[in-house]
Amino acid sequence: MKKALAILLSLALLLGLAGSAFAEDDWITLRVETYDREIAGLDVTNCWQLHYAQEHFGDPNHIKLEFVSYARWTEGDLLTVALAGGTAPDICLTYNGGLVQQAIDDEGIWQLDDLLNEYGPNLKAFLGEELLGYGQSDHDGDGVKEQWYIPARRISRANVGNFIREDWLKALNMEKPTNIEEFTKYLRDAKAANLGGTTTTPFAFGIYAPDPLYNVRRFTDAWVDFSQVSEEDWFAYARNPEMLPGSKEGFRWLNTLYHEGIIPDTFALTDNDQANDTALIMGYNGFFSQQPDQPWRTDKNYEIEMEKNVEGAHWVTVNPFKNESLGGKTLHDIYAPAGLSIIIPLTTDEKTAIAAIKYMDWMAQPENMFMMQNGLEGINYTGLTEDGIPYGVKSADDVPNENKMHAGDICFISNGLCYGDDAKNNAALALPFAGYEDDVVASYEDALTDAWTQISFTVSIQAETDFGATVKSAQGKFLADVVSADPEKFDEVYDAGLQDILNSGAQQMIDEFRQAYKDGNYRGVYPGNL
Repeated sequence: MKKALAILLSLALLLGLAGSAFAEDDWITLRVETYDREIAGLDVTNCWQLHYAQEHFGDPNHIKLEFVSYARWTEGDLLTVALAGGTAPDICLTYNGGLVQQAIDDEGIWQLDDLLNEYGPNLKAFLGEELLGYGQSDHDGDGVKEQWYIPARRISRANVGNFIREDWLKALNMEKPTNIEEFTKYLRDAKAANLGGTTTTPFAFGIYAPDPLYNVRRFTDAWVDFSQVSEEDWFAYARNPEMLPGSKEGFRWLNTLYHEGIIPDTFALTDNDQANDTALIMGYNGFFSQQPDQPWRTDKNYEIEMEKNVEGAHWVTVNPFKNESLGGKTLHDIYAPAGLSIIIPLTTDEKTAIAAIKYMDWMAQPENMFMMQNGLEGINYTGLTEDGIPYGVKSADDVPNENKMHAGDICFISNGLCYGDDAKNNAALALPFAGYEDDVVASYEDALTDAWTQISFTVSIQAETDFGATVKSAQGKFLADVVSADPEKFDEVYDAGLQDILNSGAQQMIDEFRQAYKDGNYRGVYPGNL
């Protein structure tokens, strides 16, 4: 395939398709996937970033840009259908590694080495050889890895933060909890004191349907007995943390909290997101777990909205989930340096595939990336620091609809704001959160403590393709059942739930993951090596 592509590109050069200009009447359309996060007033298919890119990239190159909206939390399913039906955008984005690997196996996407070498010098420089390696695999077995997808550069690898009500701690005359025992006492005392009013439910908790154990393992991993978990086991059970020795007691702890009214009785409802948001900003909850800067984000600013409803209310980071088998480490999974995956489907013709790489190469140039990520001075932010970092960044509510933006989804080659070096990037993380900078910095510090890199595999795991969705569905039912089970029947419900998950295809996944580990086809970190 690589040789065939080289011939095609040579023909393209002969036909005058290469270079910076197309024929005067030879406009093409480049369809680009972007995510819809339901930010009020932001139309991702007709936004300021699209108009800016059209003016500064599209028009000079006779390329009409078209942004195609996919709902963020169902993007994998939507893209799978679009790829199968031949309707996918020319530039596709996804966090679904299994989908990408399947596309490689099916040879349904462009092999990108020659395109990148010819049209992507700035893109290659921005990503670097090590990061580009995440998108390479030896599909044809000739011993040479080819570039099949472009991995976005993840600026910050921190994944999840834990947040507690500082005002509740003061009301209870308590210090910030440093272990699970102290944390549990805080939850119980807050419930007993009705610190959130008659609707006090101290632990904000719900089931994330696309991956039900995604957040839960941050709690249950504290109970895993690593003296009984080998490195091989860790990778074999990559998608089944509920089966690791000791984790059962973590779920029992959640069951206890549920029956004490500390976890909301609606936690298992699939349409519970709005109820959770309302409870957080109304001050009913005393703990939640999301992204490290989530309390202060402009899309769902739990801090400022809660302050409007509860005088003196304040979220701060907390880090109590110690694993005693690891000497008290507080495990945090972090992202790999590669962010989302960018692919070009074979349904895209050659001329448009060239345009796709040129668009990403244009985006990788510092001046263009800055504009696509930050917008306009005086509208999206107040001004620049001496280091050239925007300050006084406006929330989405404070920006006209025609200037609303979401940097990461549209400037997608960079997962996070990028200002040229790590020092500036780190300083910029907290700068947008005026008045809460110290809180954000502390949260990121906690989120990177005792960190292990998430697990991925460098070969296709057929069982995950075949059974991944059914396993996650079984895990969702398992979580709902074990958290709400009669305590006297907890062990029975738990064991039956594990068997259901194994029967849904998890056993096949575990076996393939184990073999991939033995063959050395894996990435990630075993916490026992920290």
